[in-house]
Parts: sequence; structure tokens; C-alpha cells
Amino acid sequence: MAEPTASKKDSSAVVDPNCSKRVKEEEHHQPDEPKRKLRGKREHSAAKTCQQVDFWFCEECKEYFVEECPAHGAPVFVLDTPVPLGVPDRASLTIPPGIEIIREPGVETDACCIDKVLKKGVLFGPYEGEVVSQDKSSGFFSWMIVDKNNRYKSIDGSDETKANWMRYVMISREENEQNLMAFQHDERIYFRACRDIQPGERLRVWYSQEYMRRLHSMSQESIDRNLAGASEAMTPVPAVVEEDEQDVDSADESIATDLMVVTDEASKMASGPGRRIRRFKQEWLKKFWFLRYSSTLNEMWCHVCRQYTVQSSRTSAFIIGSKQFKIHTIKLHSQSNLHKKCLQLYKLRMHPEKTEEMCRNMTVLFNTAYHLALEGRPFSDFRPLAELLKKCELKVVDQYMNEGDCQVLIHHIARALKEDLTERIRQSPFLSVIMDGQSEDILADTVAVYVQYTTSDGPPATEFLSLQELSCATSDGYLQAIDRAFGVLGMRLQDELIVGLGIDGSNISSGLRANLFVTIRKTLPWVLCLPFMIHRPHLEVLDTISGKELSCLEELENNLKQLLSFYRYSPRMMAELRATAPTLCEETEFLGDIRAIRWIIGEPNVLNALIKDYLEVVAHLKEISSQTQRADAAAIALALLQFLMDYQSIKLIYFLLDIIAVLSRLAFVFQGDYLLVSQVDSKMEESIQEISRLADSPGEYLQEFEENFRESFNGVELKNLRVAESKFQSIREKICQKTQVILTQRFDSRSRSVVKACQVLDLTTWPRNTEDLMTYGEEEILLIFQHLETVLSVAREVSRDRGDIRGSLVVEWRDLKADYYSMNGFKEVVGHICKYKQRFPLLNGIIHVIKVLPTSSACCEKGRSALQKVRRNCRSRLTLEHTNDLLTLAVNGPPIANFDGKRPLDSWFEEKSGNSYSLSAEMLSRISSVDQKPVLSGMDLNAELYPDI
Repeated sequence: MAEPTASKKDSSAVVDPNCSKRVKEEEHHQPDEPKRKLRGKREHSAAKTCQQVDFWFCEECKEYFVEECPAHGAPVFVLDTPVPLGVPDRASLTIPPGIEIIREPGVETDACCIDKVLKKGVLFGPYEGEVVSQDKSSGFFSWMIVDKNNRYKSIDGSDETKANWMRYVMISREENEQNLMAFQHDERIYFRACRDIQPGERLRVWYSQEYMRRLHSMSQESIDRNLAGASEAMTPVPAVVEEDEQDVDSADESIATDLMVVTDEASKMASGPGRRIRRFKQEWLKKFWFLRYSSTLNEMWCHVCRQYTVQSSRTSAFIIGSKQFKIHTIKLHSQSNLHKKCLQLYKLRMHPEKTEEMCRNMTVLFNTAYHLALEGRPFSDFRPLAELLKKCELKVVDQYMNEGDCQVLIHHIARALKEDLTERIRQSPFLSVIMDGQSEDILADTVAVYVQYTTSDGPPATEFLSLQELSCATSDGYLQAIDRAFGVLGMRLQDELIVGLGIDGSNISSGLRANLFVTIRKTLPWVLCLPFMIHRPHLEVLDTISGKELSCLEELENNLKQLLSFYRYSPRMMAELRATAPTLCEETEFLGDIRAIRWIIGEPNVLNALIKDYLEVVAHLKEISSQTQRADAAAIALALLQFLMDYQSIKLIYFLLDIIAVLSRLAFVFQGDYLLVSQVDSKMEESIQEISRLADSPGEYLQEFEENFRESFNGVELKNLRVAESKFQSIREKICQKTQVILTQRFDSRSRSVVKACQVLDLTTWPRNTEDLMTYGEEEILLIFQHLETVLSVAREVSRDRGDIRGSLVVEWRDLKADYYSMNGFKEVVGHICKYKQRFPLLNGIIHVIKVLPTSSACCEKGRSALQKVRRNCRSRLTLEHTNDLLTLAVNGPPIANFDGKRPLDSWFEEKSGNSYSLSAEMLSRISSVDQKPVLSGMDLNAELYPDI
């Protein structure tokens, strides 16, 4: 850890040099049956020898140590902020750097990790509060300890003027959310990170194994005293369910009561030769469904009570873990007030009754969860939204208002949307796949997979399929990700008729894209690979062209980062920049962490802001460089002035803006709702030609620079003019040449000829002369058909009926041109063919393939925006499954006004009833009937898909 961490050593501990070794042997050694009595003596002896020593534990090597780990050194502490006792709200003020106290209306105060990852093994503590006897503890904010005399005490943190921030750490209800372990060391309680804790993750603690063993173990002297009847020295505290409920649970009075009757195995063997050793019986698990047993810890506990009790009752033996292996004890617990109340909550949550009122109230929660997912808000907002609805006198079910319930509701909604998508995909004769490689650091090894399918007679539809992790960043890894994405819907890639492939992402290089095209053609030789563009293609260009030949780009990037960092990481400098150059200040603040930006010179808004505020920034840096009292800042400002007054650097910024403008316009074309296939080749060619012209003639931005520059640039004298001009021209030509090559490589040579031939379907390319029109496009339409002949089942039917299939296609093409004057544009040609598909069966098959080819990236842009919302908001451990559910709702879901939560609600009730969820019989029959349909049959998407629900 950085600043907030420190190392501590406990030099006061008395240590037996062989003690650690003996304890370790006893933990791992399992002797045979005849040696058990000897083992009991040895354990008791080891316990007596080591009872005055407290060990630390290393999470890396899983070894105990006294002062420091031989491999990893002394324990690392995250220190509290020092605050005197008695200060109001002291507990919140002691929060260390990197942790934040979260207070939300209607929700218990919580602690959350922020800014940096808390590394596995770091320690927090000690837990502060008033040390009291067990019978005086307040319960909810108390932690039990065993003192040197083997007496139970509590550290009571209920008083916020005496406690520290650790009182706000919530108890973990499930094992997968736990990230801290509580343990006792020298009559103090510490928390140890059992794994890395990510920023935005809530802190959740549970008892460590050594802490539970310590609570269950007592010295022989104390046991004898308890068994002799000195029970008044250790008064049991009844387990509290609510403040007004004080009934005693005879089987759960406290850990102390449990220990008075039975102790661990070693103590029992030492208590006398005639004492019978009780062991857990496996048949109890079948007889008592709520019972759980750990053979490692040799403890049993109640699964229901551990999940649903409040924190104040968590000292009950049947929650922490009991070794009182008697069936009578289990029966007493099953009849206790604590268990009955927990059982009511369990039944209500796990098996709710499907009444009309329950359905109505749960529908409100489903609508709330859906709205939360569409807006990209964190799961923690679910309870406040539900409380707001209650305030508006809408009834909701209180038992399902936490973050986990919100995730479950969203999952059921996403599952219903995926069912709908599965049926639509199965009805589409052809499919295309779009892959969007993610560039964010957190998601760098993932790819978003989209599927494009045809609707009845309208435009194609594109929907989000799945976000998949890459097993490896190779072509095989990406193809495996596509296969897994289809597997989410219960489908297999090899069973689907994929005809188009679009690949993009700033982390997907030209070489990887070419390898993907080659690899997928080994399985699907007919696939057409289009030059698809999703997001900011200039980043790929900068990645490719930067290097030894164009080292000036990296030099410019470093100088710009140094300039922005000079202001961004100094509050004083930012205040001065805000006063002198507000536009650049706004863009700098928007960027966030400058060091995490991939290419600053790839941010056109930043470059434009620098140009706009150029004179103001230069004047401000000159002022700082002349101030002798700010020596360090003056030296940096002087170096930055040399950069801003360099002729080549400023001119290069203007030229890069011209390059980015061309590529951004091209990306904007692809981001339209529906880009015609006939336009793909021409739009790419236009951009390549425009880049070529920039090598000789200035673009819009560079022309502005030349107009403003005479002997000086807006009154600022630039340096290195003569040398820089000739060097700049060489740089300019190299950038243009390499950019053209990158755009050309986006084309797949085999696919480009087919895509280019599709231009004959665009009426704007048809000749006006009747004689020329007679023979126009026949070669192109035959070329398209030759490539797609293997996937067109209608071609086999026509071949059986007419024999000469290519001759039939030419006849259809001529008949279509005869209808020339009744059509207007590409879309009407497509619509005309689909309308009269009996006249044009072969052309209709070709049109169905062309319609589904991936051209528009609008859906992918929607997915990227939704993903940025999801990742930007602080969430508690957002898994890949949660991310997929949220993206499914955000991209594929209808507007909130059109959302119907009936099917997700039925799915939720079915799961709660204890039945494993599966597709309904009606759904299965529909899917099987779809599989038997001809591939080009029509479909009515307005029909009700689920009339039985």
C-alpha cells in the first residue's frame, strides 16, 4: 500500500521457537484410529504451550508468523485517520484514505472501497470501542473476545464518540461477497483482506477460522469451573431477533452456554477417560433440511438462521457454528423463537405465494429494476427507488428490495428478452455477426458480440448477443467467443447460416482482422467480410503509424500529456487555467486521469480547445516561468513553452485534426441506422481519396493555420521554421500513405468484389440509355450468385424445375429492369423484389442475404454507451453475468412505456417455487416448428409470441 499503510511488529509477545511448527503439524496431520488418544494429549499440550502467543497470518504463503513473514515481511496495516476520543461522529472521521462511508436514505450505513485496489492480506484495526463484559454488550456493534483468563468480553462500538469506522463494515451474508476476515490478536479485533478489493466494492466481513476456533476453545481450568456449576460467572445472553423480542432460545443462548456443555475434541478427551466423544451423523442432514456441516471445521450450523438473522443475533452457536453434536440440541433449535422467525423470512423469500396482490406488488419492483437498468444506475439505487414508490402510496414487497434482489429481477427480464431473440434468430433465414473488441482496461480481454437478422419484409435488426471473455487474443480466441455467445441462447455457431461478418475495435489490429477472415472461411467459405467501423478509427491509425519512422507523434503525445498534467494534478494551476483558458480547462477536467488516456492527440476536442485558448495558455506559462518563488513550476512552464512555440508541433496538431476529421466522417456514415451495402465500397473509396489529397493540399484546419501564420502565429514567434517545414512535409506524406494502407486493409479481397457488385442494385448507378440498360449488371449479378449459390436453398429448387439456373437468374434480372420506371432507389428495388418474390425467386434469395450483411454500427454504439454507463457508476462487484444482463436490457429492451413484466414475473415465481427454470412447452413447440419451416418463409412479427402467459 502507499501512503495510508504501515507495518507493525508486536515485540511484547512471548514466543516458543518450536510452537509455530507444532501448531502447523497439528493442523495438517491426520493420524489413524489407534493414535487418537495420543493426538488429544499432544493437542492439549500444544495449546498450553502456545496460549500466550498470538500469531499473524500471511495470505500469500498461508503460514502463521509472530513478528514477520520470512517471505513477505511484517504485516501491512491500513491506518485509521487519528481523531481524539469524545469527538462527535468520531467513527466516521477515522475513515482511512481509500475507504468511504456511504449513507443512503432507508439503508444501513456502509463502508466502500474507492480510488485504489486494497491488496489481499492488508490489515485494518484494531476495532475500537468500550470493552465490557459479555452480558453488558449492546450486540449489534459488539465483537466478542477471549481474554487471558479465558473469559468472554465484548468490544462495544455502539458509541460513535469512542468507536472507529470499522463499526460500519457489514457482516457478509454469502461466501462470494466476503472480502474481509475478522480475527483476534492480543485481545483486539482486526480485519484482514482475504482477496483483492476493487474500487466501488462494499466491505463485507465474516469470522476467520482461527477466530471461530478461539471462541470455541477454553482452557481446562475454565471448563472444569463451568462444569462444576460456576455458571453464575458466565451469564448467557439470549439471542435477540428484534428489539421487542427477548424470548430465550434454549439451544442458542450463546456461545458460552454451548461451551459450558461441550468443547472441542481435544478438551473432551482430556476431561476424563469415561467421557464419550460425540460425532456428527450424516443422516441428520437428511432429517433436518436446514442443517449444514463442515468436516474441515467439525462444526454444524443452521443455514436459514445464518442467512436471515440480524447482526445482533450472530453470536448464537447455531449461526457461528456448534460442536454440540446431539439430536436433542438440533430439535431444540428447530423449536426456538429465533429459528421460527428466520424460517418465516426464508419461506416468504424462497417460496412466495402467487396471489393477485403479490403479482401486482412485484410488478412494481420489476418495473423499477427495468428502469434502473435502462438508465445505467447502480444496484444500490434500487432500495431508494422502491422507498420512493412506497412514499407515493404504491405497494411493494419489502422482502425483495436489496441489491441482490435487484440483480435477480434484472436477470429474469434479460432471460425473457433472450428467449424472444432466440425465436427471432431461428425465424431468420440468414444471420450476420458483429464483433466489437473492447478497449477499456477493465474489459480489455472481452469482446461484445452482436447478431443481425432479417425481419419479415422490413430492414434488418441488430441486437446484443453477449459480452464474452477471450481465452486468447488470437483469431481462434475470437471465434470461440462467438460460439459461446450463441451458446448463451442454447444455439451452436455451426448450426446457424452465417453469411456476413463485421469486426472492429480499437484493440483489433489489421493483422488480427485478416487472420479472422481467413480462419472463419475455413468453416464458412461463403461468409462476406465487410469493412465495418464502430468507434473512432483514428485510434487504430495512430497505433499503427506511430513508431521509429514517425517518432514525432509520440513526442507530440508526451508533450501534450505533460502540458495537461501540469494543470490537471494541481488545484492551484487548474484554478488559474479556469480563469485564463476556460475551454481547455473544461476539456481537461472531462478527460479525468490524463495518464489513462490512450492517445491525447486522438482527442479532437482537446486539440480544438488548445487551438482556441492557445494565446492565453502561452501567456499564462510565460507568467509562471518568470516567477522566482515558484521555481519548480517555472522550470516546467519554460519547457512547455518551448513545445508550444515549436513550429512543427503546432502545424502537426492542425494536420492531425484534418486526418481525424476525415476518419470521423467515415465512422459517422457507418453509425447511421441503415447504411446501404451498395454504398460501403464507395464511401471507403471516397475517404481514401480524401486522405490522399491531404498529402499535397491543405485541409480545412491546416489551411486555417497557414492563413494565420505569416512571420508569427497570432503574434507568437515560432521557432525552427526552415528546418521544420521540410521535415513536416515528409511526416505529412508518411501519415497519409500509411492511413490509406490501413483503410484499404479493412477490405477483404474476396468480399470486396461481391460487395462492389451490389452497386448494380442501386438505381442511381443504372444507365439512362435503354440499350445500355438491357445488358447492364448481368456480370455483377452472376458474380454475386456464384458466391452465394451454396447457401441459397431456393437455387436448388429452381435448378430442379428449370435446369439452367444462371439463365433463369439473367431472365429475372431483365424482368426487374423492365420495371425500372416504377421504382426509385435501392430500397424500392429491394422492396419490389420481396413483394413479387414469386416472379423473382433467385433475386429474392440474393436480397435476403444482402439485407442482413453488417453495415450499420448504430446498435454497437448504443451498446458502447450503455457499457460506459454501467462501468462508470460505482457497483458492488459487477460480474460478467451482471454486465451481460444490464447490456441486454439497455440495448435490446423496449422503452419503459412498452415494457411488460408479466413473463419475467412468471419466470421468477417458477424459480421461487423450487422448479428449475426451463422453456415452456409452447415455446419449445414454436422453436421446433420454426426449424421445420422453409428458410425463406414469411413471418408475422406483430403476432403474440406467448399467448399462454
